[in-house]
Amino acid sequence: MKDDLVATARVARLATSDQYARPHVVPIVFVYEHPHLYSPIDRKPKRSDDWRRLRRVQNVVTNGRASVVIDVWDEDWSKLRYVLLEGTADVLEVGDERDRSITLLEAKYPQYANIPLGDAPVIRVTVERRLEWSGAGE
Repeated sequence: MKDDLVATARVARLATSDQYARPHVVPIVFVYEHPHLYSPIDRKPKRSDDWRRLRRVQNVVTNGRASVVIDVWDEDWSKLRYVLLEGTADVLEVGDERDRSITLLEAKYPQYANIPLGDAPVIRVTVERRLEWSGAGE
């Protein structure tokens, strides 16, 4: 691959499922620090004011598994590529690891200067499997 999409991408898709295996996919911001991917439950507008009621959070708590897709789209299909990360998932509400992930997220996304993360909880995906694909066959 030309570069590591996990390190350079600004957005990804988080897939979770509930106890009935109904899938749920949302776009996320994230940082990766091997072997964990961190995504905050930040203060951008959401369907619920209570982050615990968000479907992705309920699914993580119920199922404990998640997948993340980071991709590049181009009309030239030889430039298409993606990374799929699969693993266990949980929610960090407090602690040194959560605090470090917040620091990394604020460094990656300058937008958080205007929407501080503060005490935001963080979804942690512990990556167990990584699959990469490229339309160029790399």
